[in-house]
Amino acid sequence: MPKFTLKLNQFAKGKVKVYNLLIDDIDQFDAFEDNLEEKYNSQFISFAATISQMSENKKPPPRGKRRKIGGIKNAAEMRSRDLRLYYLVIEEYGYTICLGGLKKNQKKDIKRLKSLKEEIENQIKKHGEIEIKKD
Repeated sequence: MPKFTLKLNQFAKGKVKVYNLLIDDIDQFDAFEDNLEEKYNSQFISFAATISQMSENKKPPPRGKRRKIGGIKNAAEMRSRDLRLYYLVIEEYGYTICLGGLKKNQKKDIKRLKSLKEEIENQIKKHGEIEIKKD
């Protein structure tokens, strides 16, 4: 089973902590950003602003740009034309976890998100809170 840790997202400067998920020490959000083609930069920047707004507990993006993900409690998706920002909220511990994806991989990413949530919750049940790494 993979080991999960968290790292504060670089765009989360407010009171609400928004985290990147690390799986076996690989930052999934940073890896997503690093692998994006240049043509997606402006869309990614809008996600950075969304994360900042979430962190500052400001008004969420308009309904057409976000939706709850059916079948996964406390999971949502933010949309741009080609990119998706997925986030999971694990309320008991105050974790808001961000992951990125491409629209063309959306179905696969949502299945993965569901699986990851179950694995994260299992790790928490077995070992308690998830370690939060410092930069």
